[in-house]
Amino acid sequence: MPVRLMEFVFTFGSDAEGWAAGFADLPVDYDQAIYELGSEHRALPDGLEGSGIYIQGHNRSDDLFMYLKTQIEGLEPSAIYTVSASIDLATNVPLAMVGIGGSPGESVFVKAGASTVEPAGATGSNNHWRMNIDKGNQSRGGSAMKVIGDVANPDVVGDEYRIKTLASRPDFLSVETDSEGRAWLIVGTDSGFEGLTRLYYDQISFTLTLSD
Repeated sequence: MPVRLMEFVFTFGSDAEGWAAGFADLPVDYDQAIYELGSEHRALPDGLEGSGIYIQGHNRSDDLFMYLKTQIEGLEPSAIYTVSASIDLATNVPLAMVGIGGSPGESVFVKAGASTVEPAGATGSNNHWRMNIDKGNQSRGGSAMKVIGDVANPDVVGDEYRIKTLASRPDFLSVETDSEGRAWLIVGTDSGFEGLTRLYYDQISFTLTLSD
């Protein structure tokens, strides 16, 4: 029987569960001292239980993309699957904040997607790292990634972190598996806010359904 539907749920209880972090839309020769890029598996902040993948970056390029990726397998080879996604983020950004270049909440767009090829940065225009997949740009999605929300959380008070759940609409994009039934999943933030963004990915879920 063909593999018609598979759900992949990552809760990061003890480790990163195969997810790796990356950064793009910044100079190839960027200065780490001012970009402050970093990621690791760690406990969630005070007031929240469990652990997740922490990621941070200072958007000095007015267009910083911070992402996580992993490869999945067990699907039908060379087949088209529709994709839906859900993400639980720990964020400390309330609504309607004002920031340089844009809001630290509503101008940090959360995207999710899938790709046949491994998502990665490659040297592109203006000697910047650019993604090798079509993720779109900031508020616009692309063929491989779509916007599912932003990092502003109405439940945040002060500097506390609170969980925000974002979900795509059903079957919001499609992906073709490779000859061995594998594909890549990717989530990330595409930022117009020219400041420091610090987030925790608490849970990531994807559902892939074989197209008729």
